[in-house]
Amino acid sequence: MSFDNVIGQHRVKGILQRALSNNRVSHAYLFTGPEGVGKEALAIEFAKALLCTGDDRPCDECANCRRIDAFQHPDFNFLFPSSAKNTDEERAILDSIMQNPYNRKKPWASPTIGIEQIRELRHLAVLKPLEGRRIIVIAEADRMTVQAANSLLKLLEEPPDTMHLILTASQVNSMLPTILSRCQEIRFGPLPDNEIELALVEKMQQAPEKARLIAGMSQGNFRRALQWMDDRFTKSRNDAVEFLRACLKGQKTQIELVEDMAKRYDKKQIKDILSLLLIWFRDALLLSEGGPEQRLVNIDQMETLQKFLGAFESIDFYAASAEIEKSMTMIERNIHINLILLVLMIKLQKIMKLRGR
Repeated sequence: MSFDNVIGQHRVKGILQRALSNNRVSHAYLFTGPEGVGKEALAIEFAKALLCTGDDRPCDECANCRRIDAFQHPDFNFLFPSSAKNTDEERAILDSIMQNPYNRKKPWASPTIGIEQIRELRHLAVLKPLEGRRIIVIAEADRMTVQAANSLLKLLEEPPDTMHLILTASQVNSMLPTILSRCQEIRFGPLPDNEIELALVEKMQQAPEKARLIAGMSQGNFRRALQWMDDRFTKSRNDAVEFLRACLKGQKTQIELVEDMAKRYDKKQIKDILSLLLIWFRDALLLSEGGPEQRLVNIDQMETLQKFLGAFESIDFYAASAEIEKSMTMIERNIHINLILLVLMIKLQKIMKLRGR
């Protein structure tokens, strides 16, 4: 029995493998944890295992495994948030999952799972599966509308014997407690840097040096690591350092930079830039305390980090990190991004005391 297509998550794999071996599979699972850690990837692999006809489930060789991989099995459905009923666009998203389940295409800014999608699911639940049992994966179930969540609850209250539901979610607090109580929750943790590094080298043919750097920056998120394999990583890190420099300049420069960032990036990209800023402060703190250089994430920016530290009389690293994390939370709540970034700049300016001032 193997889930080798999924990176890490050995504890979670063990739980699911024991459920399969003991024939004690729940009717409804909820895979929870941060983004990019393999929730959807393992949901698909688990669906394959449930329908697999091979000896080593999932075998990746039988007709059922191959059809699920191609999203062509009649008893396997994959629901995800969308903003419109566009068959071509939805097929493109499924194709992106076929290529890499960690990098699902997300063409819409704030997609949701609507009532119509759940109604179709409930209609499907009434029908007898064509080949034994039906497996439904609902990706980002925490993005269901209130109406959709209430409709799904009715299905969870009386699930058909021949149906298994696998929900994934990153923001569990936004879900109905009644849905949570009817699912077996399995928690996923961030991926260790060494597992991301190995996957980048073996699966994505990245050079070891670059793989190590990206793994350290990804903060346990393989989806982010994939997105940073190209020049976007270097550009985002440069933007983070430029943001830091602007904190020490006049208000006119700060406003111009913030307006430029708001035009060029969406909120997710801005959060990524702020996360890189967090790592920069973490490395600067480690360097200031004489920590080993091999523990630095920005190891290729040693000279710039040293110049950065030398320019300041004092930096409250913990206060700076707290303000950045607070700003990232506020961005997620859809508070005005320009205002958040300007306030952050003002606070960081106070936290970092330049020499000679």
